[in-house]
Amino acid sequence: MKAPLVLAVVLIAQTLSAQTDSVRADSARTERRARYLTERGCSDCHAVAALKIKGARDVGPDLSSAYADVTFRYGMSLERFFDQPAGIMRMVLGGRPPLRQAERDSLITLFRDLYTEHLAKLDSLQRRLRPVGVKRQSYRG
Repeated sequence: MKAPLVLAVVLIAQTLSAQTDSVRADSARTERRARYLTERGCSDCHAVAALKIKGARDVGPDLSSAYADVTFRYGMSLERFFDQPAGIMRMVLGGRPPLRQAERDSLITLFRDLYTEHLAKLDSLQRRLRPVGVKRQSYRG
């Protein structure tokens, strides 16, 4: 009788520990990503809500969806935008040392990942919601 109870307690403790480790890893990843953008000065003008970054002046758009937003605003990919900035970013990026290829690739990957995570959250929400007026059908087998 005691052995199954002890086993159950151990399994629960391991599960909770794994969940705590996962939350810590996610938090550390978010902090690394936020630090990366902050160190490059992006947060001087831009918020990044997905990383809980509030822009110091908040004059530019939120960069959480930059991967898709650049295409919508400027009709070019983010990759091309970094090579040939448009709008005010032409002056901002032009007044700084050019991004090294590794920095550029890291920023593109970060913005692509943020956008992909955003889409996954939307997809998850959509699957959980059912249309208004549709009653849940129960299985009767």
